[in-house]
Amino acid sequence: MKQILLVLPLLLILLSACGTPVTDITPVPVETELPAVPSNTEVVPEPGEAAPSPKLPAPPFDAETYLDQKTGFAFDYPRGWTVTEALVSERASQVQFLSSPEIADMATLPDGATRLSAMVYDWDPKNDLAAYGANWKTAWEASGFTILEEQELVLEQGLPAVQFTIQTSAANVVFPVTALGEQYLVLSGEGDLELVKEIVQRVRPIW
Repeated sequence: MKQILLVLPLLLILLSACGTPVTDITPVPVETELPAVPSNTEVVPEPGEAAPSPKLPAPPFDAETYLDQKTGFAFDYPRGWTVTEALVSERASQVQFLSSPEIADMATLPDGATRLSAMVYDWDPKNDLAAYGANWKTAWEASGFTILEEQELVLEQGLPAVQFTIQTSAANVVFPVTALGEQYLVLSGEGDLELVKEIVQRVRPIW
């Protein structure tokens, strides 16, 4: 599978070639006491107001937190996993998370193993998640991969994302894609796909 994950940045490189200040406000005391909202009442946002992002329960695994201060994101992953950072190109970096170190170079993972890659791309088009996702779809189709599922997600703190499930010649892979400022975060996970999805749900901006 490593050979599949490494060819994706190259595909995108080829595709991209065609490709009011706040013033101080003094609070005014309000004498009238507002009635309490009953605990069983659902709070509905006003028209045009974003719905609050649901609070996720604690992860179903003993967790460590990975922080990328430069790009501005964090997520929780299982404690004890091997974490390796690498520079892929001038416009892309990668962090690999392995349930055990020996699976780093395996083409096919053994039962019970999970491998997750988090890649940050400085890529065009900027601030256009839909167009960027379309670039990936073109790359996968050109590689002969099958898109089994495409799903829009809202991650922690309301971060929008789109998640693909891809069938390669070796395995099914989950690929969530989201935008962080003018950069993109692309995760790819294989092995225990339910565990991968649990990890992905906890991706959050730290701006």
